[in-house]
Amino acid sequence: MSPESLIAIITALIALAAYVTSSISAARARVKTIEDAYVARYWQILDRFPSEALVAEQGRSLDSEDERVVRLYLRLCEDELELRQLGWVSGQTWEQWRSGITAALEQWPVVQEWEPIKEGRRAPNQFELLRKLSTGVQQDPFQPTGLAHITRRWRQL
Repeated sequence: MSPESLIAIITALIALAAYVTSSISAARARVKTIEDAYVARYWQILDRFPSEALVAEQGRSLDSEDERVVRLYLRLCEDELELRQLGWVSGQTWEQWRSGITAALEQWPVVQEWEPIKEGRRAPNQFELLRKLSTGVQQDPFQPTGLAHITRRWRQL
């Protein structure tokens, strides 16, 4: 093998390694960008919660604006579950979100809106993923499916 061929092979391997590394970094950056956008959305909604909810106190009955804010929160949670299934939420972030969502579903004011939805008396064709989460399944039923193993690894799913 000539020195030029060896240099060409080494150059090609270095280029391939650089491409793989940049692809992994780009995939992780996309996941992080999506997660950050949903965290920002979470704080925007939480800022509109009744003040009693911010210190985990049982509050008054909800007015229509409070109900709207809680429903926006529930929609956010459903969207987060869908993102997890689609492979756009990392495993580490999902563990934090899952524990926060399950805790919120049991606290005022969320529980007040969630109970009729959970029981199917309100919005029976919506919030299917949230209902699934509330069944208390310990494993991750929202683990992304349909993605190649390497894609899941790259995105840290």
